[in-house]
Amino acid sequence: MRKALVFVAAFALVLVAGAAVAFMATPGDDVASEAVEKPTTTTSVEEKEHPPTTEKVKEEPVREPPAEEPKEEPKEEPKDEPKEEAKDTTPPEIVITFPENGQHFERREVAFEGKTEPGARVFAGDYEADVDVEGKWRIVLVLTHDGGNHATFKAIDEAGNKATASVKAFYDAPDKPKEKDETDDKEEPKSYEFSANQKYGSCAEETPYDKWYGKGEPGTGIWIGSEYGSANTEIGESGEWYLKVNFPEAPCGETFEVVLETDEGHRKVYSFTRICEEKGDAGHDDSK
Repeated sequence: MRKALVFVAAFALVLVAGAAVAFMATPGDDVASEAVEKPTTTTSVEEKEHPPTTEKVKEEPVREPPAEEPKEEPKEEPKDEPKEEAKDTTPPEIVITFPENGQHFERREVAFEGKTEPGARVFAGDYEADVDVEGKWRIVLVLTHDGGNHATFKAIDEAGNKATASVKAFYDAPDKPKEKDETDDKEEPKSYEFSANQKYGSCAEETPYDKWYGKGEPGTGIWIGSEYGSANTEIGESGEWYLKVNFPEAPCGETFEVVLETDEGHRKVYSFTRICEEKGDAGHDDSK
């Protein structure tokens, strides 16, 4: 459009210039005199006029400023997320190397040994075994029962996986004495059969005497005597008794009766003789 306007303006300028030339070629009188008085100034048409041209001016397309393209926001590069490691779900191995299943022992304390995964822990109930870096474990337990004892061990690895193993060990207790019945603890009352024995039967001492001894029920009262002398005693806790009886009034050479009686109704009769010969064969030696 702009080029068309330029072309029209140039064409109009050419027409004006032509008219001016024609006017100069046929001047009037006034113009002639004026022409004589003033020097003629030649104007170069080339300087002011443009020759008409028939060439069609090529119209250049109007370039519109390029539309601003929307700015792309910088994309955030995806961050490397940490990769999840595969979770360990494999139970640890646990092996009992000692004792053998069914082994017998004559002692109650036994050292149990075995092997497990390195880093794992081994338990026997609430008690923890000693485990070295190679996974070898050891623990001492007590066989509490006579006969068979079951021992169970649990291994726990670092991931929390568990495994168990068990073994049976026997405790052979030594022979025990036969257990007493409750009635055996009670002592049966002893039965005492009464007995009484005369030691001499005669005596040649200045004061004649004789001795009696025997067994019987503890606490039983005993009396021994005659018209020439008497004495009494009580059977002790051992069940044995002893009694010496003097006969100071006994006549020489005469034999008389001596009676023994107890609280329980026992009665025995003995004979005694006083010997008046000086230190005769009938003398007594009480040291024997």
